[in-house]
Amino acid sequence: MCGIAGMVHSDPSSPVSSETVRGMCDRIIHRGPDDHGQFVNGSVGMGMRRLSIIDLAGGKQPIANEDRSIWVVLNGEIYNYKELKQKLEAKGHRFSTASDTEVIVHLYEERGADCVIELRGMFAFAVWDSRQQTLLLARDRVGIKPLYYAHTCLGIAFASELKSLLVLPELSREISAQAVAEYMVHLCVPGHLSIFESINKLLPAHQLIYRNGAISLKRYWSVKPQPNDMKREEEWVEELNVQLRDAVESHMVADVSVGAFLSGGLDSGSLVALMAKASPEPVRTFTVGLTTEVGDFDERVPAREIATRYGTKHIECMLAPNVESLLPGIVTSFDEPFADSSAIPNWLVCGETARHVKVALSGLGGDELFGGYERYVGLQLGEWYRHIPGPVRSMLVNLVGLIASRDGASNWIDRLKRFMAAGELPVEERYRSFISAFSDAASILRLDVLNNIGKGVGRYSQILEEMHLQKPLDVALCSDMNLYLPDDLLTLSDRISMAHSLEVRVPFVDHKLIEFAFRIPTRFKVQGFQKKVLFKKAVRSLLPAQHFARPKQGFSIPLAYWLRGSLKPMLMDLVGSRQAKESPWFDLAKVKNLVDEHLSGRHNHEVRLWAIICFLAWERKYVAVPPGM
Repeated sequence: MCGIAGMVHSDPSSPVSSETVRGMCDRIIHRGPDDHGQFVNGSVGMGMRRLSIIDLAGGKQPIANEDRSIWVVLNGEIYNYKELKQKLEAKGHRFSTASDTEVIVHLYEERGADCVIELRGMFAFAVWDSRQQTLLLARDRVGIKPLYYAHTCLGIAFASELKSLLVLPELSREISAQAVAEYMVHLCVPGHLSIFESINKLLPAHQLIYRNGAISLKRYWSVKPQPNDMKREEEWVEELNVQLRDAVESHMVADVSVGAFLSGGLDSGSLVALMAKASPEPVRTFTVGLTTEVGDFDERVPAREIATRYGTKHIECMLAPNVESLLPGIVTSFDEPFADSSAIPNWLVCGETARHVKVALSGLGGDELFGGYERYVGLQLGEWYRHIPGPVRSMLVNLVGLIASRDGASNWIDRLKRFMAAGELPVEERYRSFISAFSDAASILRLDVLNNIGKGVGRYSQILEEMHLQKPLDVALCSDMNLYLPDDLLTLSDRISMAHSLEVRVPFVDHKLIEFAFRIPTRFKVQGFQKKVLFKKAVRSLLPAQHFARPKQGFSIPLAYWLRGSLKPMLMDLVGSRQAKESPWFDLAKVKNLVDEHLSGRHNHEVRLWAIICFLAWERKYVAVPPGM
């Protein structure tokens, strides 16, 4: 695990500065505090910061092939590198290290850009081929590891994080209006966009080739529902057990201690159980609870049951978050506006875990693969709701609208209101309303911003147009797999963990497991009010019976309450500042209306207000602020 950065100038006579490459890498030292390395030769330069996980002594990067004509830097882990190495050695390739990174060099010699197809893991890497004068960039299939790039007046530059590219004077910091609009809807900047017009993300499952000053992009993997209706449920359960074991065991390869996040949920409990069965040593597990003014968000008791059952080396603690003090560090870790409030508890968990291990496995992804969210139930129930006579539906909407919102995180009243408000919409628009902070950018942005954006197709619509989905649950699962998972959850996991120099692995989004899950008919995932039906049957023998009766808690915080209490001064300071009043983005009247409705208790606008707060906090740090503001 590490961070990578580099550049290739289009003019071969224009040298890359080693000091510039070093400066780009130093900006991401948190991703790799153990070591630094770089390769600079004429118009090419690339470097890395290393967090040593595999081949601690010999795995220094960049790594070259035998004649030093091909060089690679890797961020991530290749879990099948030992099998690949054996095949490559049988073909005559000579290895100088025991690292997973070197496999990419020799695999590239064999297959060129198609080498990426052979890799199982989480990765973003760069290969420089001096014979072909070609740069290859590639990103893993699901987007676990990040990779940004910019096509500049000098050539191309790339990096694991935006902050590395922002050291380059040739890059403009002009903000993308389209990215701002997408952020206000999804709480993150999705797809190929970055917050800056001059910088893009390489999409998951894509590779980029730069040759002779030109960029070409290619998608090398995709997945869509292909249900096999011939198998019985018992067969699916048996095969799922095999797939889960394989995914977890493959992700445990390391030359350092590997731990796991353990909550009271099914995903992390199942993960730890599978790790314990595969490990000759006790697994190290970590549980963090939060204590707040409105009670504790505490899953230590059910987590302790799992830890005891499997004899783990268990560490648990209760922490009291001070959001105001945490926010600057969180904003810096993302470099872009990012408003998923679960970043707050995740920051605390990663900080505590990093004190003990370098690698931790997470149960992230189980809900997206196997149908674990309430909104999946709501989407299917919406099909039944639409059969209720129109006058009755109108009466229900009015009655629900009279119920006062409550403090808390994702409480049932807010979910019910959102369900009723979306009841008249087609399935694609209904699900969009479930996952959107604002129904559209017009809900909060200035008119001139909206005019500047035009009628560009958003990331959500792009995904659905590409996939041509028919079933409601397929719409939800596929959009989450291609948007919510990579652009929100995996981005959060990467940035927050790497800010603490902690590698987080996510075996439930292993691409082989994903391909398997997309062959499972949706009726085995969500049935009526029952979620994750097949997954629960597959892991039932691994967990105590009471775990299956516990309601899903998630990583919740009482944000609505905080915004009316301890965070109210920060909220009022930001939205009342000259920065907000002269904002080129927000319609101030709409912002004030949201604040008034939330503080009065008429509505719960915690998600929307947090999006505004995070954007303004990001803007203060990353955008030049006139004197006196």
